Amino acid sequence: MKKTLMPVTFLVLMLAAATGWSAEDRFYQFEIRQDELKGAPDFGFLNRPLSASDRIFIKDAQFFRVGADLKPNTRDDERVRFFGTNAVFGGCFPEEKDAVRIARRLRRLGVNLVRLHHMDTSPDKDPNQARSILTADPYPTLNPVSVGRLRAFLNALKAEGIYVNLNLHVGYTFRPAVDKVPAMPEGVNFPTQSKPLHIFYPRMVELQLEFTRRVIDALGLRGDPVLAMVEINNESSLVDSWQRGGLDRAAQGEYRAELQRQWNAYLKARYQNTEALSKAWGAVPPGQSLEQGNLALVTNKEVEPQARANDYLRFLAEKDREYLRRMRDAARDRLDVLVPVTGTQMGFGGVLNLDTHADLDYIDHHFYIDHYNFPNQSWDARDWRIRDSSAVGSGLSAFLNVAVGRERGRPYTVSEFNQNWPNRHAAEIVPALAAFGAFQDWDSIMHFAYSHGRDWDTRLPSGFDLNGDWTKFVNFGQAALLFRTAVKPARQWLQIPVSEAMRLQFTRERRNGAIARGLEETIQYDPRLALRHAVALVRREGAAWKAVKAPEELRSDTGELYYSPSERLLTIDAPLAAGVIGFTGAKAVRAGVVEVQLAERSRGFVTLLVTSLDQKPLRDSSRMLLTIPGYVLTTQPSSDPPRPQRFILYPGTTDWWTLEPEPGSTRPSGNRGGGAPPAWMEQVECHVTLRTRAANLTVYPLDSAGQRLTALGADSVTKAPDGGFRIHLQADGQDLAPWYEIVRQ
Repeated sequence: MKKTLMPVTFLVLMLAAATGWSAEDRFYQFEIRQDELKGAPDFGFLNRPLSASDRIFIKDAQFFRVGADLKPNTRDDERVRFFGTNAVFGGCFPEEKDAVRIARRLRRLGVNLVRLHHMDTSPDKDPNQARSILTADPYPTLNPVSVGRLRAFLNALKAEGIYVNLNLHVGYTFRPAVDKVPAMPEGVNFPTQSKPLHIFYPRMVELQLEFTRRVIDALGLRGDPVLAMVEINNESSLVDSWQRGGLDRAAQGEYRAELQRQWNAYLKARYQNTEALSKAWGAVPPGQSLEQGNLALVTNKEVEPQARANDYLRFLAEKDREYLRRMRDAARDRLDVLVPVTGTQMGFGGVLNLDTHADLDYIDHHFYIDHYNFPNQSWDARDWRIRDSSAVGSGLSAFLNVAVGRERGRPYTVSEFNQNWPNRHAAEIVPALAAFGAFQDWDSIMHFAYSHGRDWDTRLPSGFDLNGDWTKFVNFGQAALLFRTAVKPARQWLQIPVSEAMRLQFTRERRNGAIARGLEETIQYDPRLALRHAVALVRREGAAWKAVKAPEELRSDTGELYYSPSERLLTIDAPLAAGVIGFTGAKAVRAGVVEVQLAERSRGFVTLLVTSLDQKPLRDSSRMLLTIPGYVLTTQPSSDPPRPQRFILYPGTTDWWTLEPEPGSTRPSGNRGGGAPPAWMEQVECHVTLRTRAANLTVYPLDSAGQRLTALGADSVTKAPDGGFRIHLQADGQDLAPWYEIVRQ
């Protein structure tokens, strides 16, 4: 980062008039040097190298380390929360020379868990490509190059105090000719990632069991403390596929015959004969009987008679449960019973997943704010759009929905979440979820993702990746502190009973992951209660929910979090952390000892965090980190002088956004997965008042490696009339930076 960037900012202001930029949008060049990062933004102190005493198990519905005696359920057990990210595709297999530095980068971010994702999706024709744990030979042939690289990466992560979450089936698509499974009828495409055929078709299941054994053995994971947990099946279940209509499309030819055979066997075991079945259902379609074994499958539009639909959903849930149980047993056979195992995500099945996951150890969820929309072709890098929506600005509805995806009595994780680039409010997502998740006493959150490949030294944001997205990177370590230690869990639990009848009703109504709305409409549950207390589902018959409305003042029962839906503001007031996240406009907003007021020419949105670096309460702290990142854009290719690529309305719309196309392009969007350097960060000018007992404060802007630049002058750090200091940040003429070290004199 250049020490004084006023000329660059001035240049962008001049370009605003010529290119349609709002006069409020001011930028400066900023790119983080990750391998050199140290000082105030380094949160590596949260970790220590893993040893045998750090093996993970479940106790009291939470994740624990076994402790020095190496025995679970003893006095030296220690609770652990996981703040994580994802490594995806080739990002799981760094070259050995890179493995150590990537692990160190993640430690500095406060990360203590990496989810190994999409390892099975793109089998390598050339093993040296190392984009997959598999080769293109018959499944499950492992790629020895990838295995070796991943094992070295595991060692590097372990040395930095970072665990892994091992994913099994994510994206592999079975190949009939290679894997000796049935082909689809002529004219029917094989389903992407084999979903959901891989759950019920016997040969596919057997091959996945063998894959599980081989991967665990090849990586030497038995007894290795680096393995925190295992996830069986990403975003897929029969119950989910039925609700979305995918099961009817996918189950064709021999697959349909097999599913129908299993359905009839299920009914035969339940009712013995057609007469008993007819009494239960009220009628059986003419020409169908248990004796002939030809009872038809049930589409997601056939919800009457209800008894028939309910039986079909019970059948699908049982098949899901059987698949997950067999995969769990294969993993435990190669590991042991201590390692926690889950199946798929609550948004991919809904409340009936509480039944399908009854034999598993923890519950998982995924969610996204403003996921990409592709109006013409999926994943088209130059034809995409987003809403530019805000989590805080939209009632925190996504957070509140995820909160009621939890089941009381089991650990709860969110293994994917993001607010992808170039959303202009994305600085909010990681710290806001970290604070909320800590208050809800969740056991892990995992940002998606650190990297989808091995372009480790990118200088630019791209898609979902944290690597290069300096908007999210700046406060990522502070979010780790919020989630792992700084924010207290709720004092009170609200347990929401869901009977089998309700679980079946939600599934018949195809609610899938829309759990909060379903509860609101059926039992008058107020989702905003999750901003007051911890919430969870319980499978319980005969219990009624006593409807209660959340008060207008949405303050957590710990007093540390406050949310105003009307003002679209979330504040954090904890002993070691304070934050203001949302749409402040130009008014002053206070959070504990911190108050922020944006400059009148600002965009009116802010994500400001102040955290203690010496474990003392902020009022008494001698050293603090303040972050205030803006949104980030890449450079418009071939622009002269260089300028940011504009954030524009998608052609023909008034509420969809994209990036301006590159010069000469005939496509509607700029490349969401690339761009030209350098990166530009929005300037967020503001005044911050810090109420402290300090006699004097020194405020240092930090450079791209976290090192101190020239301290702000006396005209920028002044005594506040009611105590403390008023600090002018990101003003023209200063060294512009998104993070500052504050030192008490």
